[in-house]
Amino acid sequence: MLSISSYNLAPASVEPAGDAYQNLLQKKLETAKKNAAAIDGMSSKADQDMKAAARMRIDEIKKQIEMLKKMLAMFGGKDAKAVLQQLKQLASQLKQAAGVLRTSPSTDVPEIPATPAQENTTSAAASDSAADDGYAEGRSAYAAQLAAAAADAAPKLSLDQQSAEDEKLVESATVALKSLRASLDKLVKKQELSL
Repeated sequence: MLSISSYNLAPASVEPAGDAYQNLLQKKLETAKKNAAAIDGMSSKADQDMKAAARMRIDEIKKQIEMLKKMLAMFGGKDAKAVLQQLKQLASQLKQAAGVLRTSPSTDVPEIPATPAQENTTSAAASDSAADDGYAEGRSAYAAQLAAAAADAAPKLSLDQQSAEDEKLVESATVALKSLRASLDKLVKKQELSL
C-alpha cells in the first residue's frame, strides 16, 4: 500500500514566497541605485560643463574690459556714455557667470541603506554567483580599471581648490570692471561739466 506521506509533492526548486519577494525587492533596489548613480553622473557632468562655460565667459568679459580700456585711451573718452552702457551690460553678464560658479553641485538623491536582511541575502547571492562562474577575479580587475579611468578623467583640482580659483577669477574681473567704471564715471562728469 502506498501512503501519501512517502511522496514529496512540493517541487524542490520552488523558493519560499518571502525569499522570492526579498530577491525581487533587492533587484529593484539595485536597479534604482544604478539609475540614480547614472542620473547623478549626468547632472554632475552638466554642472561641470556649465561652470566651464561660465569660466570662459568671464575670460571673455575680461578681454572685453581690456579692449574698452584701450579704446578709451585711444579715443580719449568721446563715447564715454556708450562705453559706460556697454560696461553695465558686462557687469550684468559677470554677475550671472559668477552666480553659476558659486552654485554647489546638487546631490539631492539620498543614499538608501540596505536593511540587514537585504545585506545578508546580497552577500550570500554574491558569494554564490562568484563561486559558480569563476570570473569574480576578472570582474574585480575590470572594476578597478574603470575606477582608475574615472579617477584620471576627474578634475585635477578638489572642489575647494576649484572654488578658490573661481573666486580669484571673478574677483579679478570685478576689479577690472570697477576700475574702468570709475574712469568712465570721471570722464562722463568731466564731459557734462564742459557742456
